[in-house]
Amino acid sequence: MSYATNRDRNITTLEYTKTPWPLPPLNLFLTSGWRPGVYDLRWDDPGALALNSGWTLLGVNVYRSFDSEFGPYQRITELPVGSTFWRDQTDVELIEGELITPDRWLFFGIPASHGSFPLYVFRTLYSPIVKSGSQAIPANSADDVQVWVEGQRANVYAVNGPEGTIQIDPRQFVNVATQNFYPAVVPASKEVEVRASYRRVRSLLKTDLAQRVFYRVCTVAAPPGCNPACLTPDQLVETPLENAVATSNFEVEKLDYIWREAVRRNRFILEQGGERVRFFLRKNVGLPCPCVPDSHHKQPQADCLRCYGTGFLGGYEGPYETIIAPDDAERRIAQKDIGRTVEHTYEVWTGPVPLISMRDFLVKLNGDRYSVGPVRMPTNRGMVLQQHFNIGHLDEKDIRYKVPMDGPVRFPAVQFAPVGPEQGGPTPITDKTNIPDERELRGRTLAWENTEY
Repeated sequence: MSYATNRDRNITTLEYTKTPWPLPPLNLFLTSGWRPGVYDLRWDDPGALALNSGWTLLGVNVYRSFDSEFGPYQRITELPVGSTFWRDQTDVELIEGELITPDRWLFFGIPASHGSFPLYVFRTLYSPIVKSGSQAIPANSADDVQVWVEGQRANVYAVNGPEGTIQIDPRQFVNVATQNFYPAVVPASKEVEVRASYRRVRSLLKTDLAQRVFYRVCTVAAPPGCNPACLTPDQLVETPLENAVATSNFEVEKLDYIWREAVRRNRFILEQGGERVRFFLRKNVGLPCPCVPDSHHKQPQADCLRCYGTGFLGGYEGPYETIIAPDDAERRIAQKDIGRTVEHTYEVWTGPVPLISMRDFLVKLNGDRYSVGPVRMPTNRGMVLQQHFNIGHLDEKDIRYKVPMDGPVRFPAVQFAPVGPEQGGPTPITDKTNIPDERELRGRTLAWENTEY
């Protein structure tokens, strides 16, 4: 395949051939942060690579993709990272002392029914409201927010986290310690200063339900001979995403040459007798589909042509071509309460790429589509070597037959520049005249040249 896999380098094309962009760092690795929603990324210094000696390196950009190692990727670092470590985590932001304007009051002193107490309900500027330090768990308790009326703390009666509404308690307060009743703190009019403090999710790193998360790290540099202080962002040069190595939360250890050879031989077996298929990977994150009725009932419409029953626009990532074990199961017609259906279910296996999960589906060369069942991943010291799973035939009226077979757009992301200008500028210190330029390795010192040649 043309894209980068779990290898740090393609020796013949990267190590001995000059490229018009800086090389990505070696040994990108992901480790758990030991709590939900936290991943730690580490990599080697890209400035230690000989082919990067002609560039003025400014750091690296970190890209993240959900559900597929093929993209789409989104840059999660605002500026290039100069160190060799980055922590990606769910960002729960505290909104402190937000002023409630008169237009955001939903109810103001109006009782919901005869005999009930008056309602004081306002909507916050951001929604949903979440609990502190949570993975986007909606707030549902008065302890999750704070409200002040003209500087005096008010009691909160109810919080609707998904909709971002807060209700002030208009009833008198009973102080158990002093055995006294205190009057309720409510605004006299909509123009009275009311402030609220709450928390919202600015960036969610979803990790539940075996969520697939992938990262790529690209080196950012200034062109040779240019002053970095005088450059604009569009003049910077960055490693193309397809040439950066991907890592994921399923990668516990890096494959060494022994197990990499085992994966290659498994691939050889599949190439000889396997069946070529295309996988569609179900989205678990993305833009919500309008067919989801509200934040309380998140079940999408099964026949929606915008999300195909997944709840997220697009529905699936793909298709991605790969090879699975050959068909070895009976096919029969069964009579059920919904009519006649084709039953064709059997177990297959494939390599470690792409990562597959339950509820994905594949398309065979004859157009038949099969759903993917539970996935079993044989590993060695945590390194995924194979993927075993059951597939079941889908009827032609299934909504997944409406998913188009257009080719995927790999690695779409906002980069400084997908490719840079041809390398030029001053000649590096090391220059062996008897070695062709397309194979020559450049270094910073003559001592390095003497040890290499």
